[in-house]
Amino acid sequence: MLDSDKNANIGSLIKVLSDAISKKAKNDFKEYNLTMQQIKILSYLKQMEGREPVSQKDIQDYLRIAHPTVVSILKGMEAKGFIKTHTCETDKRMKIVCLTGKENDFFEKVIIGRKKMENQILKGMTEDEKEHLRDYLKRMYENIKE
Repeated sequence: MLDSDKNANIGSLIKVLSDAISKKAKNDFKEYNLTMQQIKILSYLKQMEGREPVSQKDIQDYLRIAHPTVVSILKGMEAKGFIKTHTCETDKRMKIVCLTGKENDFFEKVIIGRKKMENQILKGMTEDEKEHLRDYLKRMYENIKE
């Protein structure tokens, strides 16, 4: 349970919320044996489908994580059959990441699950409050990344 004190540490509140979201998502999608980072990568690849090829570097930049971490995450996803990787023909230093089709069933559940979770998180808030929250969160991120 969260402390109802109006002076509660905002960083702690954000962490508690993030952990609760991760726990719920992990539970909702446990049959796929995917981590939150893997789900984010699948979502990014699905969003980029039909556009320019996606490289490991693109994923690293998108998630803002280190190269070795991306390599490790992608190896796990490849072992599970969700992605395949190959060397770029025009730049042999670049690894291209592609979806295999195994993710289609997963995404049907994700789309429904994300909307349901967002509705649950924002329950009782007006549209104006939701917009303010988005603005505050973006501003907080901009402040911290400096």
